[in-house]
Amino acid sequence: MIDQSKRDKLRIWIPAIRAQSGADVFVLRLAEALHSAGHEVIVQWFNKRYELLPELMRLHQRPDDIDIIHANSWNAYVFLGLRIPVVTTVLHLVHDPGYAPYRSVAQALYHRWHVRWREALAIKKSAAVTAISSYVGETVIDVFGLTSVRIINNWVDTNSYKPSATYRPPRDRKFRLLMVGNHSRRKGSDLLLAFAEKLGPAFDLRCTGGLRGSDDNSRPANISMLGRVSESTLIEEYGTCDAVVSLSRYEGFGYTALEGMACGKPFLGFHTSGLTDVVVDGETGFLVPINDVNALVWRCKELAEDMPMLERMGCAGRLRALNVFTEKLAVDDYVAIYRKVIGSP
Repeated sequence: MIDQSKRDKLRIWIPAIRAQSGADVFVLRLAEALHSAGHEVIVQWFNKRYELLPELMRLHQRPDDIDIIHANSWNAYVFLGLRIPVVTTVLHLVHDPGYAPYRSVAQALYHRWHVRWREALAIKKSAAVTAISSYVGETVIDVFGLTSVRIINNWVDTNSYKPSATYRPPRDRKFRLLMVGNHSRRKGSDLLLAFAEKLGPAFDLRCTGGLRGSDDNSRPANISMLGRVSESTLIEEYGTCDAVVSLSRYEGFGYTALEGMACGKPFLGFHTSGLTDVVVDGETGFLVPINDVNALVWRCKELAEDMPMLERMGCAGRLRALNVFTEKLAVDDYVAIYRKVIGSP
């Protein structure tokens, strides 16, 4: 018989390898949300070197009296067989054929021979499998032959990510675009310089992270590199920009799009992968064909010249963030899955 404490409060262990990416953000936000919902969450971080041999994570002592282990897809298999139900979440499936063009030969070999069999075990043997977008869920079904995957969208804290009270539309200044994220070919960093040059001097393009492969002398004057920023600074940047832009060619979900929308900003990017789950083209922003920099620049200029549309799309994005991508919906879904797999009402 399950005692009353298990009915009311779950004890959840989240072992995670620090990836310095959106995967870390997912873990932190999930732990905080579950804790706010009244559950006990133990996050155990492992150094990135554990990616070489994730089995070593099992050698570390795990917390006592755990009800659920919730882990990232290709590491979750390590914790199978411990007589504790494992819930696996797929954030971004590297075996998706759509992802193939954006990885090196070395990465492809690593994914094929090191990751795939581990991820297959996790996905096929876990008590439950979830994905953060319908796009990712569909790729899991296609690649691994599952009949279904539970889709639980990511979310943001809309009390923190919200429109700035001090924001003023760009009537007598440059139109400010914000680009957020790590820089890689998948993220479109090779398109950044051409994009900025085509935008021209009427735009101020502010970018977080570093710019690989270029120097200050060759960088267009309308690019401002911010480096790595704190969350509070990031929220300030969202608040002062006019719109959020991305050159990313592939996303499991699209945190940047949702964060910008929650702050009342239109999002402009490529029509690709998980971004299509978040952004409604023509309503909360614009999505153009992948690699079509000219189309993206044209949409940016169109938005900069139409203040009513800028405001309308910003409001629509905020409403979508509030109504569709909520913490409560996601946490309720995760807790329902936890209780189902442990047999608790």
